[in-house]
Amino acid sequence: MPDYAITRFTPEMYGYRDRGILKWQGMILADQTDALKELENEIAEIEGKEEMSEVEISQVLHRAYLSDYPVAIQANIIRNGSFYRDVICKVAGYGNNKIHLRLKDGRTTSCTLEEIRNVEFMDPLEWYDKRN
Repeated sequence: MPDYAITRFTPEMYGYRDRGILKWQGMILADQTDALKELENEIAEIEGKEEMSEVEISQVLHRAYLSDYPVAIQANIIRNGSFYRDVICKVAGYGNNKIHLRLKDGRTTSCTLEEIRNVEFMDPLEWYDKRN
């Protein structure tokens, strides 16, 4: 056994009182707030826009394709009593009874004309995240 003694000091010995998880709330609060906002947005009921005819939808999609203009498409699908969020995209082309879409993040997807409830042109500044 060594001839020296080990003395251990803890913060509690000097009057420090550990508040437990409370001391971490300041650091977690921003992340929690962002997560709660995202969750609320996902749960929020999305109302259906005016249902467009297939002819109207086709005309808007055709103009968007020719001008390379971004569009917001609302699917004609209801889940848990509300519609899905709008799909923000550009029309990449047509083929095999499908409309091919290019999403903002570069991914591609496709849908049929019957799956679309409403389509409207977007402000190109929103597509490119340009602020005035």
